[in-house]
Parts: sequence; structure tokens; C-alpha cells
Amino acid sequence: MPENTDAQSGTLVTPEDAGKGAPGVVSRWIAELELSEKVEKNWRERAKNVQERYRDEKSQNERRYSSSNRYNILYSNIQTICPALYNQSPTPDVRRRYRDADPVGKEISEVLERALSFTMDDCDFDRYMRLAIKDQQICGRGVTRVRYDPVFSEESDEMGDPYDDLKSEEVKFQHVNWADFRHGPGRTWEEVEWVAFSHLMTRDDLRDKFGDKIGDEVELDYTPIGVEDKDGDVVADTFKRATVWEIWCNRRKEVIFISKSVKERPLKTDPDPLQLRGFFPTPRPLYATENTDSLVPVEPFRFYRDQANELDNITRRISGIIAACKVRGIYDSTITEMSNLMDAGENMMIPAQDVLPLMQSGGLDKAVWMWPIEKIAGVLNELYNQREQIKKTIYEITGIADIMRGSTASSETLGAQQLKVQFGTMRLDDMGREIQRYARGLVRLAAEIISEHFSPDSLAMMTDIKLPSPEEKMMAHQQAQMMAQQQQPVPPQLEEILKKPTWEECMQVLRDDKQRSYRVDIETDSTIAGDQAMDQKSVTELLTGVSTFITNAGPAVAAGYLPLDAAKGMLMSAVRRFKMGREVEDALDMIGEDGNGSGAADDGQQQAQQAQQMEQQAAAQAEQMKMQMEQQNSAIKAQEAQQKAQVEQEQIQLDSKVHQASLMIQEQEIGLKERDMALKEFEAQKPEPDPGMKIQADIQMAREKMEFEASEADKQRQVDLAKVIMAEFNGPEISMTSPEDALARASEIMARINEVISATREVGGMPLEETTVMVMDDDDDFIEPVLQ
Repeated sequence: MPENTDAQSGTLVTPEDAGKGAPGVVSRWIAELELSEKVEKNWRERAKNVQERYRDEKSQNERRYSSSNRYNILYSNIQTICPALYNQSPTPDVRRRYRDADPVGKEISEVLERALSFTMDDCDFDRYMRLAIKDQQICGRGVTRVRYDPVFSEESDEMGDPYDDLKSEEVKFQHVNWADFRHGPGRTWEEVEWVAFSHLMTRDDLRDKFGDKIGDEVELDYTPIGVEDKDGDVVADTFKRATVWEIWCNRRKEVIFISKSVKERPLKTDPDPLQLRGFFPTPRPLYATENTDSLVPVEPFRFYRDQANELDNITRRISGIIAACKVRGIYDSTITEMSNLMDAGENMMIPAQDVLPLMQSGGLDKAVWMWPIEKIAGVLNELYNQREQIKKTIYEITGIADIMRGSTASSETLGAQQLKVQFGTMRLDDMGREIQRYARGLVRLAAEIISEHFSPDSLAMMTDIKLPSPEEKMMAHQQAQMMAQQQQPVPPQLEEILKKPTWEECMQVLRDDKQRSYRVDIETDSTIAGDQAMDQKSVTELLTGVSTFITNAGPAVAAGYLPLDAAKGMLMSAVRRFKMGREVEDALDMIGEDGNGSGAADDGQQQAQQAQQMEQQAAAQAEQMKMQMEQQNSAIKAQEAQQKAQVEQEQIQLDSKVHQASLMIQEQEIGLKERDMALKEFEAQKPEPDPGMKIQADIQMAREKMEFEASEADKQRQVDLAKVIMAEFNGPEISMTSPEDALARASEIMARINEVISATREVGGMPLEETTVMVMDDDDDFIEPVLQ
């Protein structure tokens, strides 16, 4: 397939201009890689030469002259600067961002810190940091990437269908060689939209990664140096590799694998495999020199290359002059013993055959004339002095002179020594902070991968942290409630379970980028080891200050003049300046939390005895308070029993009253029914009365009717009232926890029952005897009322 000419000429406006479909994707990324390589071409050539110089590998021109000498100042500088910038592996420091009571934040901080500590130890984090720093100081840029490596095994479910079962997972660090890294255009790292890593893969690697079909299509285009065929024959594939580019595109959030030999399609495309906030699997690279104009690295050797070359020239001249400085001379040939004298051994005397010529010449020293080398030695001394001057210039450029100034003599005063040590580290502080930033970035990437991808089982196994499940916490809560109702103390193990969050609660925060960032801060301690004597002095000063502060502030806290939180805040502010670590700060934070911690250690036997006496007094007071509490509990229980018996007696009386009222109501109903039946029988059996008698009978009937209706109304009122009282009595049981309310309610119910029993029978508010009866005649006309 023909290549895209626009991509090769660099006239693309958008990624789509490289072509459509899969071939367009490959064409676009090949153009991006070639453009990145052109931008960094000069630097890559210089970096390769610096690498060879550091390794003391002679170039092709130097190989022609076996006498070529070099003063490898580069190797010396690298071996001096690197330990000054980084000489100990950092320790992860994960803690809550805010000092609030946050059990979940505290647990996830502990989980992440333990997981990171294991990962850094298991993967040899220190080695990868040293490799990155070495690339930074030699070539100008160091890169390290972070990988997520899960291990799966094929299993079968109950139906026999295969599935991948997660066996283990880990985070790994990988050093990226300076020649195998590319990135997109940008003046600062924030403008970079893609990064790429080069891989050399064998045929088996290609098949395992991309499948047999695609793996066989890729051309093995890389041959290791040293296995070229001198006769032009093809080198066997066993020694060849394929160059595969792994491209992380931040704009599209995907990872593309391409090979320049396969232009029809990408080898593989993965959508955002790590789910990182910054997307890239590497922090901002470790640059030796940074500016805001370009991201092209600058090797530090470039700044003193001319001085290093001059140093090499002087070294070669010194070697030549030393070769010329030989013991040579001439002697009088008439002295035949002179040749034997030059070859004679140690402590050996040679007899003279003819003494007269030797005496005439004035002695043996007058018969020998040596080759003059005094002027040559003077030139040699000047060359040595000039070489030292050049070295000093190089040290000033690189900053090694500041390290050397930090070296003090034993005869100097303490103040002078401290000033020199302080000044000797000032210039390297900036580079040291950049290395600490890089280490912190790698640790944070590892923490993010652990939080996003690790399962709770893997975290529990890695960190050895025991957290309850929701079911266990619910059972513990129910058990604690039962023990509280029974007035039993809760065991410490149960309290610990109730205080700890569950794995589900912790994983919910770990999986959320925002919550994790808001609640947890991930840092690393210093990557530069301090002076042991200075550390010991700082610790001694800290302990002395803490002891003095507690001694002076203790009485004020005990008297209530100084709040405990204020005293702890003042103490923590001083301790944080010494950077003693989280363990010390956490220990000081626990002061006053449990209420049984002592202030400071006793210094003498008298203080120990006083502490023992105070402990005994406290134990006696606690025992006395315990007995008083038991007595109070017994009195309360007796009072509750008495009130309960009284309430039960009232209930019995209520039952009797209610039963009595119910019987009276039944008797009244029966009597009314009997009177109604008797009246009806009387009406049916009496003879037909005369008119006068009829009027009297009507009056009597009306009167009895009104009496009956009034009795019915009275009966209904009593029945309704009784029903209300019965409903109240048979309602919810009176709570035994408030005896006064129970007695008041019982008294009210009894009063109402007595009201029902003693109620008078009234109709309209007046007795029946005073009721006016209206009588009608046969023509339905009212007769004059008769007052009965």
C-alpha cells in the first residue's frame, strides 16, 4: 500500500488528514514518531557520544591511535554528583489530609502505605531510581514507567464454561532507556498529548502479545550490535528483534501498538487500560535542565565539554613529556669500567684497571655528562598546574566545587564547619527536590493503580490488615446492644470491630479518585540521607524540648488554665519542624485520647513511688465508686419492684370495677326489655275503655313511652361511656419505666368507672316526674297539657 506523502512531508493539519481507517491511524503515528525523532536528533547524537565517553568506549577515530589518552572527568563527576543527589530509598508516607476523626481515611492510609512499602521493596524501587538519575546526569533525561501486572488462570464454572480467574496482581516499575522514549510536541510537559515507548520483541513475544497471525506479519527489523554478518549473509532470526511502538494517546484515551513494517492496521488498540487521572503511566520525566521554550533535553556534559576536551589534551601532552623524561647521557670512552658500572647490581664494587685517566679527569662525576631534563620537568609541572585549574573550572560549572567546599578541616571552628556544610548543599537542593518530586510521582502512580485495580482479597493478603465484613459488623453491633441491655461490659475485641470500617467502605473511597485525593495525602520522605551526628543532635534537642514543655505545661493543663488540645497543638507544631516522621506525630496525637496515659516517664525512685501510691488511691476510689454504684442499682431495682407491685394492684382493682360496671349495664338492659314486653302484653289484654278512660290511658302510655325513651337514652350513654373506658383499659400496656404516669392513669380510669356506676338517669337535664305530657283527642287535636 502506498505511504501517505502528506504525512511524510509534515503538512498534516488534523490527525484525520493522515488517512481514513486503520491505515490512516498507522500513517499518522509513524509521522508523529518521525517528527519527534527529528526534533531530538541532535540531542540523541550528543547523548550517544556522552554515553560512550562515560563508559570510556573509544570512537572509530580514536581506535586508530592506540596511544590516545583521556582524563575521564565525566565518570568522576557522575560518581560524585549522583550519591549527593540520591543516596537512600524513599519511604512512602500516606496519611489523612486533615486531622479529623475519619476511621475510613485512617484505614485506607494504612492500607496504601503498607501496599506501597511492599511494592517498593519487592520491585527494588531504589534500583530504578538510580537508573533514572544516571540517565538524567549522563543524557539529560530519565524516564521510569509503572505497570499493572495481573496473573490469571483458566478455570471452569459449574456449567463447564471456561473463565479467567485472578490469581495474583502486582505493580511493577520499569526503566525506560533514554533512546526508547518519544513524546508529542510541547514547550512544557502539560502540553504533551502522547508518549511512546519502544520495545524489542522476538517472534514468540509477538505471537504471545498480538496472536499468531499478526505476530508472523511483523518484520524483525532490529539486529543487535556485534552480530552483523561480515559477508552480507542474512543473520538468523534467533538473534533479531522487531521494533514495536507502544503509544499512549491522552486525547483519545487509548493505547496503540504499531510496527513500521505493518502499515495496514495497528497491531493492537486498548482503551485506557489503567484508568489513571493523568493517563500516562509515567510522571513528568526527570530533566537535568528545564526551561519553558522546549522539552528537548540538554546533557549536563555539554556545559563543560570544551574544558573536558582541553583536559584531555593536557593529559596527552603530560603523557608525551613523561615518556621523554628518561635517564640518558654520555661518558669518557677511555674509562672502560663505565659500561660495567652501568650494568652492575646493588652493592657491587667494580675494580679499576687504569686509575691514572680517572684521576686526571677529576673523578667519576667529571667523566659522565647526563641529558638535561630540568627544563622538561619544569614544563611538566606547569602542565600539572594547568590541569588542576581546568578541573576547578569544571567543578565550578557542575557544582562539585560546592560539595568540596562543604568538606571542612578539623582545625576549623564549629561555626565555620556548619556554614560550609550548609553552603555545600544549597546549590544541589534544587536538583534534590526535583528527584524527590519524581520519586513521589512514581509512588503516587503506584498507589493509584493499587486503588483502582487491586481486589480486597489481594490488599488484605498484601497488607495483613483485618477489616470486618458488613455481616460481621452487624452481628457485633447486635451483640453490643444485647450486652448493653444486660449491663455487661463490651469486650475490647468487639469494640475494635465496631470502630473499624468494612472493606466495602474502604474500597468505595479507594475506587473514587476525588474522594481518595480529598481524604488521603501521599508523600515520600527524603531521598538524601542526613549526617548521623546532626541527626543525633536534632533528636536529643527534640527530646529535651519535649520533656521541658511537658514539665512546664503539665500543671497548667491539669489546673484547666491551658486546654489539652492547645498544648498538643503547640507540641505538634514544634515536632513537625524536626520531621521525625508519622510515628512520632501519631504517638503525640494519642495523648489524652484514652484517658489513662501518663504524662512523662519518671526520672527517680521517689516519682515512681508517688505514681504507685496514686495508682493505689485511684484503684481504691474506683472500688468504692463501684460499690456505691452497686448499692444505687440495688435501691433502684427495689423501688422499681415496689412500683410494679402497686401498678399490678391498681390493675386488679380496675378489672373488678370494669366487671361490676359491665354487670350493671347488662341488668339494666334486661329490665328494660322486660318492662317493654309487659307493656305490650298489657296493651293487648286490656278491654276497650270509654272515652274518658281512653284519655287517661293515652296519657299513661305517653308517659311510659317517654320514660322508656329516656331510659334507652340513659342506657346508651352509659354503654358508650363504658365502651370508651373499656377501650382505654384494654389499650396499650402502661409502661413500667414511669410508675408515676401509670398510677395517674389508673386513678383516672377508676374515677370514670365510678362516674358510670353512680350516674343518675336524666333526660334533657330534668327528672321524669316533671315531664309535661301532651295528649291528643280522636280528631288529632291537642288537649290542654297535663303536668304529671
